[in-house]
Amino acid sequence: MLVESQNKGKICSFYVSDFHLEMILVPYINKKIDEEEEIKIITEKNLQDSVKILVSKMNMPEDKKQKILNLGWDKEETSLKDKSNIIVIGSEEYIKEKNRAIEQMHMSNLTIIDCYDFNEVKDNMNEIITNYDNNLNTLGSNKF
Repeated sequence: MLVESQNKGKICSFYVSDFHLEMILVPYINKKIDEEEEIKIITEKNLQDSVKILVSKMNMPEDKKQKILNLGWDKEETSLKDKSNIIVIGSEEYIKEKNRAIEQMHMSNLTIIDCYDFNEVKDNMNEIITNYDNNLNTLGSNKF
């Protein structure tokens, strides 16, 4: 269940590995950094090592790489605020729990990207996508 009130967007993403997830997220994050938008990551697992490897191989300025690495790929973000892009990464239950917590904060103008492990949710993807407007994948954000 995704926060429905006062949001800019409801986006989901499905990934098969940590590197696949990061290949989906980094271009989106890169664009949001260029647009000077706030990005917050709430993650159930530590992705710092794999994102460090991926970003080191990318052709982008070092300061941009550092901004991406500094987003907190290894912890739950606790300093959420209005007008943010919030990326939630974890199990289906973890995503539901974090979305409930975000909803209780009564923030506005949020874009929340819920990132699901394909292998965990493959049998109920049709049910999951009914709660979202867009899907973020390696081609970008696309309407359902």
